[in-house]
Amino acid sequence: MINDTEMLRFIMKNAEMGCRGINDVKHYSNTADMARALRSQNMEYGHIYHNAYNMLRNMGGESSHVHPFVATMARVKAKRDMRADGSDSRIAEMMIKGNSMGVQKIARRMRQYSGKNKEVTALADKLMETQQANIESMKSFL
Repeated sequence: MINDTEMLRFIMKNAEMGCRGINDVKHYSNTADMARALRSQNMEYGHIYHNAYNMLRNMGGESSHVHPFVATMARVKAKRDMRADGSDSRIAEMMIKGNSMGVQKIARRMRQYSGKNKEVTALADKLMETQQANIESMKSFL
């Protein structure tokens, strides 16, 4: 089981990974609609990240970030994939895959969460809902 601090750290890392993924591909977008969708998703992840950070800090916990090796590997993969096919459809496919992984991971963590803090639970729910909405919004670009 994981506690409030571990859950908030996980939420932060998940949201950070979402921001990083978007930042890795946003300059490849070919249409204003895709650029707008990516900006919106990035802002939402940013809000979730900062909410988790502030809650963690208020609890006296220390934050942690995505390991630099993981971030670098994701960036290299995104760059490679975009070189092969830089279309909005490919960006959407990558975003759908990333958000799907995020949904799976947060769902697993929510089952392991032993805390009773309603704010932490609400933020975890918000992250999952955001990722599911991101998947739906990207489908129109396929």
